Amino acid sequence: GAQLLAATEPGEALRALRRLPPGDRPGLLDRMPRQAQLELGWLLAYPGDRAGGVMTMVLACAHPGETVEQARRRLSGQGGYRTGIGLVAVLDESGRVAGEVPVFDLLVSDGSRRVADLIDPGKPLVTLPPDAPLGTVTAKLMESRRSSLLVVDGEGHPLGRIQPGDVLDALVPGQWRPRVPRLPR
Repeated sequence: GAQLLAATEPGEALRALRRLPPGDRPGLLDRMPRQAQLELGWLLAYPGDRAGGVMTMVLACAHPGETVEQARRRLSGQGGYRTGIGLVAVLDESGRVAGEVPVFDLLVSDGSRRVADLIDPGKPLVTLPPDAPLGTVTAKLMESRRSSLLVVDGEGHPLGRIQPGDVLDALVPGQWRPRVPRLPR
């Protein structure tokens, strides 16, 4: 059970852990690889009805001074999460979010361009603090019409990202997912 949970996308593993009685969580976490313990333990510290409690820690990040080609090569290592990454957080020298770039823009842009040149100044950055209630998360997702929103700490460092599916999972756990019938043997 612990190894299977550790191999699951962090957001899905977190939702599974939240369904367990709180007393059962430590024993399961203790049997997971160290990195999974740290990530999931950190996420469990946030209430399930707050941005920090529903975010995924899977982030695609780039730096303003790197070329599009450099960013593409580095991001290709995150292929296991390719369907969940639509925006790339651009981080300044201090690790703070300076902007975002759609993955599509990285795909179609000249490889020699700088990532900073792809940040759209007409599209202001929209972020959330980890303690933002789900109502605020939902409103910001709807107002911004973005595929996801970054969750940042008080200094602007990225903590995670929230997609609409994360909010749906929190609001109607397990009910909205399509049911796949089992085939007879």
